Amino acid sequence: MEPSSRIARARRGVRAARYVIGAVAVAGFAIFGAAARDAHPATHHAVQVSDDNQSDDSFSFGNASLGDSGSALPQIQSSGS
Repeated sequence: MEPSSRIARARRGVRAARYVIGAVAVAGFAIFGAAARDAHPATHHAVQVSDDNQSDDSFSFGNASLGDSGSALPQIQSSGS
């Protein structure tokens, strides 16, 4: 009965290896998820400071008017032929 005990030990070893691999995968996934959440900019909240020299960090495109009458670009008019 020696071959069956070696097979049984091998099966136990494979079963233990599967549990270890599964536990490492779950822990790795949890660490990756926590790192991704920490790195995402939407999860960081700005602290409001009551300082007169506080700068505005907002992003703005400025005046987006395309039909500005004071434009330096020439006005092109087309006429039918």
